[in-house]
Amino acid sequence: MNTARKNHRSTLLNALSLEEKKLLWEYLKNYLTPRRRQIFEKVIENRTYFLTVAVEDIYQERNASAVVRTAECFGIQSVHIIENRHEYKIAKGIAKGADKWLDIYIYDKKGQNNSAECLQTLKKQGYRLVAATPHEKTLLIHELELDAPIAFIMGGEKEGLTQTVLEMADSFVKIPIYGFTESYNISVATAIILYETTRRLRQSNVQWKLTEAEKIQVLLEWALKSISRSNQILQEYMQKQNLLK
Repeated sequence: MNTARKNHRSTLLNALSLEEKKLLWEYLKNYLTPRRRQIFEKVIENRTYFLTVAVEDIYQERNASAVVRTAECFGIQSVHIIENRHEYKIAKGIAKGADKWLDIYIYDKKGQNNSAECLQTLKKQGYRLVAATPHEKTLLIHELELDAPIAFIMGGEKEGLTQTVLEMADSFVKIPIYGFTESYNISVATAIILYETTRRLRQSNVQWKLTEAEKIQVLLEWALKSISRSNQILQEYMQKQNLLK
């Protein structure tokens, strides 16, 4: 999608009140097939911002794409991509379109410490930063407390996590290994971590689901990504409703 168009659309949506967004969702549903609406309304009930994943400098596009696909499968709505040395690229055969349904944030400023910027952003959003690494003070994944939103930070294939991440992290987790190999593939590690954490969340009393406002916002984004000429339809609707400000 053209970034300028996407940003313009987001600006239009963000200017609406919750009630206005609900009315827009009811309108856009007319452009979706009954099956697509049913899938949206089922999937949204299992989406969460309580957990997120940040990946740092993954250089193999198949691994980055596998992480995105894994996050989407487990209901994680946002993924953060840190580019210090390696550019993030989607391998369509691996991602299987998962990136279309997620909020993907890319930190790629030239000459900047993008790891620090990403982690500072997540901190401000209320996330506890949990680095996946065999650190000396590392918890096993099932020992991690789920008393606050968590951002799992996953390192690159060769170098692992940078010193910036290790210094800024609030906690460290690892997955048990019983063989000779020292680590799991990053996409496999992400899958194990998200499986165990989402399993425990769903069995807990933690309020991990999206709020009503978050659900409507995500549903609108999904609908607009699914409808042809969606930007034109959105513009015309907002003009008719006198919502353009």
